[in-house]
Amino acid sequence: MIRKRPAGQRRADKVAARRRRGGGVPKPGTGLRPILTLPGLDGYGPDDLPDVGRTDGVPELRLALAQARAERELSYRIPPLADPAAYPQDTLVEWTATVGRHHTAILAADLDEHACVADLVDHRLEAAVAATVATRSAQPARDEVAILAAADGGRAGRALRLAAEVLGERTAGGDADDRALTWVATHLGSEAATRARDAAGVPAAQADADTVTALLWLAAGRAG
Repeated sequence: MIRKRPAGQRRADKVAARRRRGGGVPKPGTGLRPILTLPGLDGYGPDDLPDVGRTDGVPELRLALAQARAERELSYRIPPLADPAAYPQDTLVEWTATVGRHHTAILAADLDEHACVADLVDHRLEAAVAATVATRSAQPARDEVAILAAADGGRAGRALRLAAEVLGERTAGGDADDRALTWVATHLGSEAATRARDAAGVPAAQADADTVTALLWLAAGRAG
């Protein structure tokens, strides 16, 4: 009887075949899935989600981190598949130069996978909190957590735990708790406030998507 090769091995074979054909930079075949909507990593689909706990996509992560840092610095981003004609020439030059500067610094620092992922997650959390404050809506947090869950292969994993750890540090104790919960209740609803209060006591190692969503609301309450 012919045994079917494991899905992970079949995926690795496909990656190797792409390399032999000279098909450009392959998508990471294993490990923590790069966050789907980050600049430079768009275009991955559900079939590219990993089965194991590490990635061979560090070069892509470093480039995405450079673009995320450029977005943070400039307060705008140019998507990787954008039509250059849609942007002024000086904006294109500024974006390209800023990304290049950050990428050079990241390469010089030789940031590893964990450092890149941590910085990327932190950047996405900042964006989600800012969007929650700006829109007075619970939805940006849900959308961002869906991305993090996708990065974990659709289950609670390293990206969500890291997000919970970062948010837990931002929302731990202090005199702002009551004010933050009042903001959440006023703008996002009483149910969201209850979930935010409960999430504050959940250890990062036990955090799931609902926990991280509620912690984002609490962080927005502190920032709002």
